[in-house]
Amino acid sequence: MQGLWTIEFGSNAGVYNSGVIVMRDGKIKGGDASYYYDGSYEEPTLSAPYPLKFKAKFVAKPFLPDAVSVFKTYGKNFTLDLDGTLKDENNAVAVGIPEGMPGMNTGIRLIRRSEAA
Repeated sequence: MQGLWTIEFGSNAGVYNSGVIVMRDGKIKGGDASYYYDGSYEEPTLSAPYPLKFKAKFVAKPFLPDAVSVFKTYGKNFTLDLDGTLKDENNAVAVGIPEGMPGMNTGIRLIRRSEAA
């Protein structure tokens, strides 16, 4: 899973966005137009055939005043827990549940654009 990935995501609040993340050595770094992300992921066991399951967790922190998240929060950090499926070495999907926001969720599509440096 290591590499540079583009991400597209939308929530059940009706907000959509996209961004970029780098996954390397179990860590996630990235962001979008208003938030930056810092977190971790668990590498799936590559001995099994695709699709492979993975888990990730990151904190999204706004860097712009009153930034609106995909959950329609304003200027607040949130932590997102992800359950995902690596469909092949360059494509994955995930469902994210934000901590402390009952009833909210997001769907995420990830495409690996290059290997990790």
